[in-house]
Amino acid sequence: SSGINAEYGKLDSQLSSVKKSKESTDGQVAKLEEELQSLRLFYNLHQSLSQEASLRDQFNTQVSELTERLKQREAELLASQRENDALAAMVKRLERQLTQSGTLPNGYSPRHYNPSPKGSRAGKRMSSSSTVSSLM
Repeated sequence: SSGINAEYGKLDSQLSSVKKSKESTDGQVAKLEEELQSLRLFYNLHQSLSQEASLRDQFNTQVSELTERLKQREAELLASQRENDALAAMVKRLERQLTQSGTLPNGYSPRHYNPSPKGSRAGKRMSSSSTVSSLM
């Protein structure tokens, strides 16, 4: 009976030691799970910030491209306006010459040009761009 008691005491001591070891391991597992959750949170935050930075870079690139295209359009518009101003000045100069001379260029019939009072655009009609070039 004393041998059984000794064996029982030994097993009880081992059981107690295993229970303490399990409790310690369970505590470590809980800490590791918390740490893993924190790492997942930080990783997701990092991914979101990286994605946000990428989207911001894409947006900035698009804004830069649109700004450059706008500058090109403005330059084209300015060139067009200058060309229109030059053509308008040429037409006015030719109108003055025609009015002063009272003659029309060769091949230019009265149906293409109907003089009107100075400063008025009513009555002026050109049939095509070739008519303008024939005046030059």
